Amino acid sequence: MTLTIVTPSYANDFRGFARLHESVLRHTDPSVTHIAVVPEADLELFRSIRSPRLDVRSERAVLPRRFMPTTALARIPKLPRGYRVAAINVRRPFPPIRGWILQQIVKLALTSELDADVALLVDSDVLLIRPVQEEHFVGPGGAVRLYRTPHGIDASRPRPRRWLQTARDKLGISEAEPDQPDYISSFTSWDPRIVRSCVSRISDVAGRDWRDVLGACLDFSEFLLYGTYVMALAPPTARQNIGETSLCHSHWDPVPLDADGARAFLDGVDPDDLAVHIQSNSHTDEAVLDAVARRFAASTS
Repeated sequence: MTLTIVTPSYANDFRGFARLHESVLRHTDPSVTHIAVVPEADLELFRSIRSPRLDVRSERAVLPRRFMPTTALARIPKLPRGYRVAAINVRRPFPPIRGWILQQIVKLALTSELDADVALLVDSDVLLIRPVQEEHFVGPGGAVRLYRTPHGIDASRPRPRRWLQTARDKLGISEAEPDQPDYISSFTSWDPRIVRSCVSRISDVAGRDWRDVLGACLDFSEFLLYGTYVMALAPPTARQNIGETSLCHSHWDPVPLDADGARAFLDGVDPDDLAVHIQSNSHTDEAVLDAVARRFAASTS
């Protein structure tokens, strides 16, 4: 089995990405490639990381030429990152494509092109903390692990509930899963073959290119899209490897961690966790994040 790690990123997340890549080198087999997909303007910055296992690619390489980047608009100061305009689809210029939406399309597009058995999608603000191998994500008959938490999206989370509905709409699925599951994680495995089938289904339902369909969305979740497809439309064998834990201990709260808070957070790491995640939107100080990385580097030296 072959494993490829995929991380869409950009300049503002560079320090976090550098920490992540160091942990990839430390905790994965030398055969594992780490692909970073970044805006054209950030290629030189990310390629400054001289690593034989890092493959830095431009977003333009995986997107259609009709998606014209608007990098300056994507980096307006103090504008929430999810609302920054990142590209214009010249065929359908309205609505413009926001940065968060474009990054999700990039994940789907790149993964659909991979010649690998497992794609591990990892955000820039994640650190691997233990050995990560293909065997962690491959189950009976070669089924790739699907992270799925039953009843994970309830009435207290109206936005993800809308994302579930969007996933069903784009896939042409009429009935909702009764347990309203959550598939969202900053550290998750996909089967590239299933991704190819998933995006093809979107094109078939809409009668046009799936990238145009998703680029016109104001809000959706690539993880809910993939999970919904696996559970409703993929072959039954694809549902033979489902896990209710993400294997990643996460700090999702948009409140920064200080040194004491980081220590308390790390005390909660489960023995099965392969990674930790301190969300970049928490604005945790870089010195605290560096200390977390050093702690795990020391534990493996």
